[in-house]
Amino acid sequence: MNIKGKNVLVTGAGRRIGKYISMELAREGANIILHYRTSEKSISRMVDEISALGVRVYPFQADLTKVEDVKKLALFSVHALGSIDVLVNNASVYYPTNFFETTEEDIDLFYSIHVKAPFFLSQMLGRKMYENRSGRIINIADYSGLRPYRNFTAYSVSKGALLTLTRALAKELAPYVLVNAVLPGPIVPAEGIGDTQKPLEKTVLKKWGGEKEVYKAVKYLIETEFTTGAFIPVEGGRLIC
Repeated sequence: MNIKGKNVLVTGAGRRIGKYISMELAREGANIILHYRTSEKSISRMVDEISALGVRVYPFQADLTKVEDVKKLALFSVHALGSIDVLVNNASVYYPTNFFETTEEDIDLFYSIHVKAPFFLSQMLGRKMYENRSGRIINIADYSGLRPYRNFTAYSVSKGALLTLTRALAKELAPYVLVNAVLPGPIVPAEGIGDTQKPLEKTVLKKWGGEKEVYKAVKYLIETEFTTGAFIPVEGGRLIC
């Protein structure tokens, strides 16, 4: 699939990886739906920058913990652009939870953002992709879905569920819609992190990857015609440490 002229929805588009993916796809000529929840100022600037590139861009605020908002986002995207060719489920929530202190609210939040929202967006938008016999769904997961680490069990388990969803959808939507996941590791330091070197100790490459490395994987998964149900690690060798 060629990126130019395609219609793309990116969730969590206002910050970090989501912002980089959105801007680069727009530079490649894609029309973009920018989903956000609280990043209004960033999204406003992005709309101006993307509009100047000569492609269509539409922002949409939605709380992905609410299924009704998820459905409104899908309906808005189709109404605005006519159809969605590529869905990038990037929105994420990340914070530590001591296993013995993890609450039902923690579990519900992680699953709402990492599993329920991608599930229902894929259900609604994947149906049209299947009918059109063309489409891509790309889930931005995490290497911890395969190799969880302490104090992030709730987060890791939800990302593991996202990986299962990826392969299940690859079967459900075959042969027309390719569904894959990207597994980032140390891409950019988390906000408020003190020691930026500590997360690199358990990697092979000993450096931060930068958002561009995730985008390279996303671009490949859009353009490929023969990869589905795959997990693409972008984690500096963390999985083999």
